Amino acid sequence: MKTEETKNFWSKGLGAKLYRKYAGGRFLKMHKKIAENIIKRGANDVLDIACGPGDFLLYLSHVAPNLKLTGSDVAPGMVKHASKKLNGKARIIESIGENQPFQANSFDVITIMMAFHHFPNRVQTLEKLKELLRTNGVLIIADVVAVSSFQKKLWNFLERVISVRGYTKHYMERDLEELAQSTGFALSAEHIDGMPKRYKICTLTRK
Repeated sequence: MKTEETKNFWSKGLGAKLYRKYAGGRFLKMHKKIAENIIKRGANDVLDIACGPGDFLLYLSHVAPNLKLTGSDVAPGMVKHASKKLNGKARIIESIGENQPFQANSFDVITIMMAFHHFPNRVQTLEKLKELLRTNGVLIIADVVAVSSFQKKLWNFLERVISVRGYTKHYMERDLEELAQSTGFALSAEHIDGMPKRYKICTLTRK
């Protein structure tokens, strides 16, 4: 049920329309920082999960045109929009976060931006994505990360009250670090210059 709510909200809702219109500009600093990281790593194949309207993939296609880009999203409306925007610069498919239909060792970098708080099966997701990464591959999760237990509880309370975006559960950096350790990743986190402290880039490297 929650998955259908998520699909509907991000395909047809007002929030989806506003996100498609404004997210690219709002998260440009995040996109630039992550793109720099990917280029420095000398990656070839990149998968952006929960790619939304395709803003990051489009930016990456401009600054690193030799990369092989793939995007996936659970919402058919976003897949349609991203496919049109990318116009062949990336392969875009419809797929739920923890069930990506790719072979093992397919990607050098996997990104999840502004979406991991919508993933209900996080252990399963990380275990699956670890299989998809090549040796020395990294998973980059950029998201809103609560800075305190109180803030996490407040955000989650408000999400339950509003209850329009499907499954949503916020977390702290220590929660993600524990999750990473339990699934065989090492985690490092950094703040994004020029953005509020709640936005962080968390890099998970295979141990």
